[in-house]
Amino acid sequence: MTGLATSGETAAFVTGGARGIGYAIAETLAARGDRVTIADIDGEAALESAAALRGRGLEVSAIALDVTDAAGIELAMRRVDAATRLTTVVCNAGIGQSCGLLETSEDDYDRVMAVNLRGVFFTMQAALRLMVPRGRGCVVAISSTSGFTASSTPAPVYDAAKAGVRMLTTAAAREVAKTGVRVNAVAPGTVGTELVKHVLSEKDVARIIETRIPMGRLAVPSEIAAAVEFLSSDSASYVTGHTLVADGGWLT
Repeated sequence: MTGLATSGETAAFVTGGARGIGYAIAETLAARGDRVTIADIDGEAALESAAALRGRGLEVSAIALDVTDAAGIELAMRRVDAATRLTTVVCNAGIGQSCGLLETSEDDYDRVMAVNLRGVFFTMQAALRLMVPRGRGCVVAISSTSGFTASSTPAPVYDAAKAGVRMLTTAAAREVAKTGVRVNAVAPGTVGTELVKHVLSEKDVARIIETRIPMGRLAVPSEIAAAVEFLSSDSASYVTGHTLVADGGWLT
């Protein structure tokens, strides 16, 4: 088994948890009994989201965190862990990209990579530094179908970063497997979040649904959260190094 704690003793840390998929993940993990910390660069939104979930009787707190700050990630996670030992860490924070390779500036490249790959790497590293000595816990990273195939609208840096997350998950899982700590990823297809609505036009979304998604609709955030919940549970005790694709058939 994974060595996860019994109900009432589990704690989760979700980056980018103030909105969208991250919020749904925080909500789902809290609903199963985890003490959840929402860590988001928008500290005010994180506090509001945590307060909304606490209003429903869930145990959720919030901190401001920039995942491009490696030292800040480790400090924040150690502080949370000192109060309640972390059993699940979700590397969810990410940003989109809306221009093709020929138009991508150096600053654009660095910004997307800093959040979407570097941020995942150092969040994962900080989590594993806590979990490996204890021989318990799991990390779930959020990749994308764009880590397997190019985005429908050009987003080469985003695609490369999400492919990197998928391989990072595999490499980390292999490295720590014998310690009892598991590392997996979820690769969503297009999800109906505010981020997607900001990056894609209604016409683009309609085209994606018609031409790329056999199920004929976008995912809702709770469906991605359910995949994270499974991978971070004892039901997935023999699953590590795996990227679970939740895409409505996109890659079929």
